[in-house]
Amino acid sequence: LLKHRIQGYMTAKKYVMVTYNCSKEVLGAVTKITPGKRSPTITALTDGGHAVSSLVLRKESVRIMDDLIEAGAQDILVLELANSRM
Repeated sequence: LLKHRIQGYMTAKKYVMVTYNCSKEVLGAVTKITPGKRSPTITALTDGGHAVSSLVLRKESVRIMDDLIEAGAQDILVLELANSRM
């Protein structure tokens, strides 16, 4: 139990959650930029687009945001993690 708590805390310090919206036309390109720790979470939106959430390394988050903008993503947010269990 203690081991999982420590690992979760370390993951939360190493990663941030990036979440963004995109059209179906650029979904493949943007998910290559944010493949996630396992895979991105993709949710269909009512306007035909998609919402994507993915863990990314904290130290790469600024570059990833720039790459996402260039690839056509919108509404990009980077969220801190308080803790995790993976």
